[in-house]
Amino acid sequence: MADWLVPVSNRTRFVDRSGKAITPRFEVVRSAALDGKLASVVTEVRGALADLRTGDLVWIFWPDHDVGVMAMGRARPRPARKSELPSIGVELDRARTRALAVDPMPAALVRRWLSDLRGGSRLDVHPRALEAVRAWEHERAERDEAALQPLGVPTWRDRALRGGKGRPADDPLLAPLVPFLRSQTFAVGVDHRAGTTRLVARRVRDVLLIHSVDAAERSRDEALFAFGVAREHRWSLERAHADLRLRAWAWLAFGRRPAPTVVAFLEDEGVLVTWPLARGIEMSDRSKQRWYQEVGLG
Repeated sequence: MADWLVPVSNRTRFVDRSGKAITPRFEVVRSAALDGKLASVVTEVRGALADLRTGDLVWIFWPDHDVGVMAMGRARPRPARKSELPSIGVELDRARTRALAVDPMPAALVRRWLSDLRGGSRLDVHPRALEAVRAWEHERAERDEAALQPLGVPTWRDRALRGGKGRPADDPLLAPLVPFLRSQTFAVGVDHRAGTTRLVARRVRDVLLIHSVDAAERSRDEALFAFGVAREHRWSLERAHADLRLRAWAWLAFGRRPAPTVVAFLEDEGVLVTWPLARGIEMSDRSKQRWYQEVGLG
């Protein structure tokens, strides 16, 4: 049996338990995986994938917006249909796919070992790549827990997998930040204070305290209130864990780009400022500079 990395393309179909196709948007597919409805993937076989055989282990790689490895399962034969290009079905392991869907292995980490991800690759002939994928699935959670447990914060993977109403994976402002943080090798946790969900990300001494400001909340007073809460969170964490000598950074994730005066004030106070860009994030110019000079040095 071999291991394969198979990229999603416009010829890939995600199928639910009733055999119906699922809209191929990552948020929709992720939700189906978390709800236990995602059952299989049908992918066209061409190029290197022509050697893929029944029973091989398949890791599904979502290239759009650098999502990364987000599902896995076993290759299964499927009857050919008229005028259809050769394809193979992948029967997904639902439990393991749920974990990968909520916490994909970032594309940037995969590219460290595989330079060409367009046509699919046989992983077992690239042992470092295969080891990295397996380590993400099995060891990453333990490392995250070790980094976040001293701060009293449950990991993103653990909290998001619990599901239920208001699950973190559905948060429109915080969830899109997680792949970026993971690509920067941060352990990501979920913090609840006064009924509000926030992210806590740690990499060695650097800790990011990420608070969201809803898309409808654009006024100066609301931004200042969020700033005060974020700074109090930072102060309390540094005071409670002085022995760890943490460098804590307050980060406000806005639903829309805030007014220039608000951005300027927050940046003068050392706050990182972001807002949505397509399915990713956009940082203010000064926040980008601070990130690459002081924070984003993994």
